[in-house]
Amino acid sequence: MPRSLSCVCAIAALSVVTPSLAADYNDYPELRPAYPDSWENSDDNPLHFEAGVRYWYSLGQMNLSVGPNSETIDSKTHSGEAFVRIDDDSTSTFVEATAGYGIAHEGTYSTNGGAEFSMPAARLGYVGADFGWLPFGDPKGGVGLGAVVGYQYTNDSPDTGRANFTTAESASDISWSPATGAWSVGGDSEINNFEIHEAKIGVAGRADMGAFDLTGEATVTPYAWVSGTYGAYGAGGAGVFGGGPNTTTALQASAASINGYAYGVGGKLLVGFHPTDNLTLRLGGRATYLQGAYDATYDRVVINGPTGGAAPYTAPTLARQTFISDNNPFSMFRYGALVELSGRF
Repeated sequence: MPRSLSCVCAIAALSVVTPSLAADYNDYPELRPAYPDSWENSDDNPLHFEAGVRYWYSLGQMNLSVGPNSETIDSKTHSGEAFVRIDDDSTSTFVEATAGYGIAHEGTYSTNGGAEFSMPAARLGYVGADFGWLPFGDPKGGVGLGAVVGYQYTNDSPDTGRANFTTAESASDISWSPATGAWSVGGDSEINNFEIHEAKIGVAGRADMGAFDLTGEATVTPYAWVSGTYGAYGAGGAGVFGGGPNTTTALQASAASINGYAYGVGGKLLVGFHPTDNLTLRLGGRATYLQGAYDATYDRVVINGPTGGAAPYTAPTLARQTFISDNNPFSMFRYGALVELSGRF
């Protein structure tokens, strides 16, 4: 009985309070409605995305040296690229990432100003990222001018042959005969592999005039780190990996590794056409130039063959030494036509 009486009292209390709560609710400010389904595509959204592909037909020239020896390489490369760019109108900034790879190469090279030879192959690949701030102009009006900073990694490695070197590191790596005094060592070779880590800074801009647009940048590279393998450089003794008794032979014992610095300039200019609101076709060009100096490091060995007047001959010996050729000048120049197809969303 008491439990039933409690339930009746609770129901009566709720019937009195509910109208009061309903009246009080009307005094609260109106709550914000849910986002519309199309909020991300509205004119108020400050972010604009663009992604696409590019074709770059480029001409390259590379000048390399180690000591008094020099090499000149002229090349032509067909490259494909992919990129994505994000513009933020609220801060007048943008970020852009690019990756490209050479899919076809041809060219020539010559050593010490001599005869030219056809380049059998090459490798060109690059990835980079830029951050830009365009405070001058009106981003919403389609015009912006300002500064850009970026980083780019490039592998530009033409194949200009391989210098043979011995893999023998000590006397135990020499095969020899006590009966005849004949000896031999193993050999190997490596291809060119040049890697560039580059920091750049400069000016950038874009002007969108409805039916067409202009995009450009001009940059300087205050510092770039260049490293890798100069596999074509021969320090002498290539291909002579054996001999007889009582002989002394000097052989290159490693590929030449390079480490150095560079600086340079670069730029690009594109004119874009808009066949539709979201599709853009751009035509233009791009150029980059670097110059600097590197140190070239390689090993040489001196092998004294088995000694004696007759069998049995005594064991051969091997002495190894590292050589460094410092401050070798070089330059890398590449320029060409650029075609871009992109979509905006």
